[in-house]
Amino acid sequence: MKNDPIKKETRRIADAIVELVERTNGPVTLAQVEREVAGFAKHDAPSWAHVVTRPRGETSFWEGMTEAGVAALHNVMDERRVAIQFVNLLPYMMEDCLLQNEEWQPIVLLPARAANLDTPNWLMRLPQAIRKTMKGKAGYRPLTSCYAGATADRFFGVNSGRQR
Repeated sequence: MKNDPIKKETRRIADAIVELVERTNGPVTLAQVEREVAGFAKHDAPSWAHVVTRPRGETSFWEGMTEAGVAALHNVMDERRVAIQFVNLLPYMMEDCLLQNEEWQPIVLLPARAANLDTPNWLMRLPQAIRKTMKGKAGYRPLTSCYAGATADRFFGVNSGRQR
C-alpha cells in the first residue's frame, strides 16, 4: 500500500490541472501549472520529466516535477481530460521560462473541448492544414472543436523548443 499516498496526490494534482485549464478557458503553459498547482514541481533531485519516445528520438514536454506531478500530467493527457497543442517558444518566453533542454517541445494545455483531433495518445489541437494531413490515418479521428476561450493557434510550431 506504499503507493496509495502517491496515487491520492496524483489524483489531487490531476484534478487541479484540469480545474486550472477549465477556469483559464484557454492555453495554459506548464510553467503556469508549475506556479499554480501545489505539488506539481520539484526542483531538487530526484525529479521527474515527461518524456515521449518517438521514431526520431525522445521529446521532453516538461521536467522538474514530483513523481505525483509527472503521473498527474500523464493522467490528464492520457485520459483525455485536456487537449495539448504544440507551440513555439513565445508563450514560455512571455513567462520568462525556457527549458535548457535540446529535446524540449513546448506545449500548452487546453480544455478538452478545444481539441480538433483525437490521436492514439491524447487529444490535440492542430492547425487545419496539418490536421487535414492526418485524414484517413489509422487511430486519428478528426473532432469538431467547441469554443474554449483562447487557443494558442498563433504560437504553433513543432520542435521549436530546441536551444542552440
